[in-house]
Amino acid sequence: MSERINDKYIANFFGMDLKENAKDIESIRSGLKKQVYTNNSDICVIDGEPDGMFFIESGAVQVLDANDNQLNVLHVGQYFGEYAVLSGQNRLSTVRSIGRTVVYKMESEALLSFLAGHPGIYGEFMKRVYAQVSGKHSQVVALSHAKRGVLSYPANLTPLSTRQMELQYGSLAILYLAAMFFIPSVTSAPVFLLPLALMLIYVLVTKRTVESLVVSGIMAAILVYRTGVFAGYADSIMDTMGQRDNVFTVLVMALMGGMINLIVSAGGVTAFEKSAAKYSGTPRRLFFTSLGIMALTSIDDGLNMLTASYASYTPAKNCKIVREKLALFYSMLPTVLSSFLPLSLWGIFVTGALAPTVGDKATRLFISSIPFNFFSLITLAAMVIFALGRLPEVKQLKEAQKRFDDTGALWPKGSEKYLSVHDREVWGRKTNVILPIIVMAISSVIVRSAFNGSLVTDSAVGLLVALSFMFILYSATRVMTPERFMECLIDGISDSTLPIILYLLTINLSSMLDVLGLHVWLAGLVSDVFRAAVVLLPAVIFLLSMLLTVAMGSSWSMYAIMFPIAINLAMHLGLNPALIAGAIAGAGIAGEKNCAFTAEAVNVAHAVGISPDAARKIRISYSIVLTAIAAFGYLIAGMIMVQV
Repeated sequence: MSERINDKYIANFFGMDLKENAKDIESIRSGLKKQVYTNNSDICVIDGEPDGMFFIESGAVQVLDANDNQLNVLHVGQYFGEYAVLSGQNRLSTVRSIGRTVVYKMESEALLSFLAGHPGIYGEFMKRVYAQVSGKHSQVVALSHAKRGVLSYPANLTPLSTRQMELQYGSLAILYLAAMFFIPSVTSAPVFLLPLALMLIYVLVTKRTVESLVVSGIMAAILVYRTGVFAGYADSIMDTMGQRDNVFTVLVMALMGGMINLIVSAGGVTAFEKSAAKYSGTPRRLFFTSLGIMALTSIDDGLNMLTASYASYTPAKNCKIVREKLALFYSMLPTVLSSFLPLSLWGIFVTGALAPTVGDKATRLFISSIPFNFFSLITLAAMVIFALGRLPEVKQLKEAQKRFDDTGALWPKGSEKYLSVHDREVWGRKTNVILPIIVMAISSVIVRSAFNGSLVTDSAVGLLVALSFMFILYSATRVMTPERFMECLIDGISDSTLPIILYLLTINLSSMLDVLGLHVWLAGLVSDVFRAAVVLLPAVIFLLSMLLTVAMGSSWSMYAIMFPIAINLAMHLGLNPALIAGAIAGAGIAGEKNCAFTAEAVNVAHAVGISPDAARKIRISYSIVLTAIAAFGYLIAGMIMVQV
């Protein structure tokens, strides 16, 4: 018999005693059939007959859906195919060999016959199988929600009726024609307020961020280019895309999307499950373990939320932690932790939004602004206090704890469809997550610096080195084939398309508003208003940026609009630009936490097992208070800066 699939393995798998059930174990062992598969060979095919289950002796396999999308990667010592045998249904997925794979097959008749003769083992085995199926389904659903990104809102999923389209787009056509023929091409009036007002009203009514940017962009193009609107708008977009800073940001966002998808496809979401189970014996230890996992994977706020929430799912249940507390923790921290990392996808976008104003000093300004990102710092401190059990509880948390004390229910009513039991099978490896991130961070600093002879940070170079390293690592360890690696890389780049479009649309709109005189007019107006009371400016900019984010439902659009205005104004008034940049950066996060219609609540709901409405309420109840504290902090900072 093999070294891996041996008597001890069989005993543990079926929950038998190695000595007392020696005959049963010998019977099972002798009935196993060794099978060898070459690279890209299908072991099981979707809708195929359930002819047996399989144990992996060596190599690795990938689990695929009907569209050949990878759902999972299984390694040595893991198994598959048991659900189809027990349910009598056809195969739910295809299992394909990665490289050379050796498996041992237990025929369906042998498995069913053994379980029929051992009712006690059968009951426990069935519970484990169905728990695993539920947990795997939950992970796939959570990932599918997370990949929709910041542009996924309920309004985007509801199609317009014919009457609504006629009313909505007919009104837009009338506005466009009126602007083209009735607003003079040369005027001192603040005509830039028209596309701005249109964008705000449109996004408030429709909750469609991208569409509102396109609609307002067309209005701005009409005011700038008049009858040459289409050619002018196309030229404006091409100019935006051709600027070096924007090319760099788009490249880095695309490569980061590919890297994140590769980590997820390699099992990154489940990589820390064993660590969480080992170190999360108490609620306090569980929260701090989750904090550590999120910090390690904070290159993307979707990845770190899913990785930490999945790892802590079973320990949280064992620690009797109500789901409202998990929802609060995983709602508030992921983006906050990403905001401290210039190499995160969030940090790359913010740096790109700063570049048109400060040029090659954008990364330096971003890093300098981190101590002034009061909302993120205050939120991190609050969640640490929360993890220690010392943060005052709002009404929802008190009611949740009372519900558990009275009924033993860890989740509120309405959460049933989001509940699942995560399996204990580890799908990913920590090294496949941590090593690429370390390589990216180090390479971003040393590679370009070595060629230039001075310290230079280049995240594009770091990502290229990290992707090369991941190709070697994942291929050598048979996590995925070279062909699969390229598929995942391209899929990840494709997932970045919407954020890239959002970035280019917002930068382009900002440039056209600048042509119309927005920045000059606003700087003059606000400097006159605030010159006598400049101490108020950081707090006012923070609150205005936060409210703009709430209105638009996305911080990314707000950053491209507010950074040029506020940074230029700060330098004009003699304020520290890092203070203003930190205020706007924090305001974007605060606005998304205070917004009721972002997709975050749905993502968290699937991750922790709670209704989105409950997750949304508990998040907003704390974010409002933290926003007020941050605003007060900017008021104090403004006073100190003026005195200095």
